[in-house]
Amino acid sequence: MAGRGGMSALAVAVLASPLVIGIGGAVWLWLAFSHWADASDGPDTRTEIGCAQALRFARGSLPGDARDQRCERTDWPDTTVTGSFRMDRTGLDAWLTASFPQAQEHGRGGRPAVCPKPGPGYDPEGGNRCLDVSHPEAVTGLASRVEISVEQQPGYDAVIRFVAYGG
Repeated sequence: MAGRGGMSALAVAVLASPLVIGIGGAVWLWLAFSHWADASDGPDTRTEIGCAQALRFARGSLPGDARDQRCERTDWPDTTVTGSFRMDRTGLDAWLTASFPQAQEHGRGGRPAVCPKPGPGYDPEGGNRCLDVSHPEAVTGLASRVEISVEQQPGYDAVIRFVAYGG
């Protein structure tokens, strides 16, 4: 028997049980909601694909001298294809004209995320380009919009990055 001013083990258990149940419930809810939040991002549908296939989705074509190619496709929630490659700068204008004749150049403002922001020393005459292509006619399984970044590299290379959004 507990002495004066002391609590019995039963009293401690009775008083502490709501606290233990509350903490346990909070942990269970946290685990359940964190799993639900992860699941709401959708299934992981990012897959590596060939850049020729990626550019066909973008309604363009891969230049014959493309190298260091990296492309992937994401199908959640909408289809998006991203990629990058290097090519010789001498064929750049011909490739862009043949693949994306309707491309529009972006200026300093309103640039898509694929294009680096012009900073100090930005030289639009230096060959770096930021392009946007809109395909007004919807075609199932093909992109409705493409963003293209062209960055001139030392030597004769240009790095091309693109993002194609499904319609």
